[in-house]
Amino acid sequence: MPLQPEDLRWLACPVCRQPLALDADALRCTGCGRRYPLVDGIPVLLADRAS
Repeated sequence: MPLQPEDLRWLACPVCRQPLALDADALRCTGCGRRYPLVDGIPVLLADRAS
């Protein structure tokens, strides 16, 4: 089951604790702008993997 926009209410940026928005292939932080990759539909919320 792919990640749904309503699932984002449980997730936050691990760096600045702001909400995340769903992009095509990543989660984008609405605060600092970091993009966290989705690997097989699973968000990788590691600061060193963000772009």
